[in-house]
Amino acid sequence: MLLFAISAGCARPFAPTGQLEPVSGRRPAPPFEKALLKERSDFWRDYQCKFRMHVDSKTSKFTSRAIVLVKGRNFVRFETFAPLGQTTALYVSNETGPALLIPSEKVIFTAQRPETLAREFLGVSLPVDLFRRVLTASIPPDMLDRLEIRFDAGTWRLVSNSEGGYFEWQISGDPFAIEGLTVRSAEFEGRVSYDPPVELKKEAVPGKIRLSSSEWTMEISLEELASVPQFQPSAFYMPDLPDIRKVDLDKIK
Repeated sequence: MLLFAISAGCARPFAPTGQLEPVSGRRPAPPFEKALLKERSDFWRDYQCKFRMHVDSKTSKFTSRAIVLVKGRNFVRFETFAPLGQTTALYVSNETGPALLIPSEKVIFTAQRPETLAREFLGVSLPVDLFRRVLTASIPPDMLDRLEIRFDAGTWRLVSNSEGGYFEWQISGDPFAIEGLTVRSAEFEGRVSYDPPVELKKEAVPGKIRLSSSEWTMEISLEELASVPQFQPSAFYMPDLPDIRKVDLDKIK
């Protein structure tokens, strides 16, 4: 589940003026404003997303409709549904940590790391924070100030390399649009692609998204994506249900 460097060579960081500059010695690149990335990141800080997803992995294969609610960095709700509309799984994350409810089993799973619940939920290894950013095609704000850039054959490559892993966004020009993302981290090593590419104007919404690794693929078709300034607080907490068992996955590894 859940719910998103190697040396950059001669790449240079953002210029103080806020414009990304091309690597010296290569043909000039068109101006690229850092503000475009920040506007998009800020706009999609709180949102609701409805989509269909198909997961194909070594341990699971299924198609489902889903809804994701995101508020800030720490509040996430990810719910999947059966064809007749009943909830098949509910993941929530709040100030107390993440939890996963499987109604058919009458059990709530907990774990310290969201990725542990994502494997239980979706059968794939995928960072929840990466997934929520992939849905909106936005770059995490804490990465914006340390991006390094390259420009080659009409494509910008924006690179972030930190202890959290290597992230490279590919952006085409005229108009600027995010084509995809390459990730190498402890939790996920693979590729994200957008069809069609997502324009950088803040309101632009992805169409189809494909996530893939060497062991699994996930295809997402968005039905609705909307910035939502307010949610009911209860949306990010588990419902009070009778006869529910609680299982700590960290204790049964």
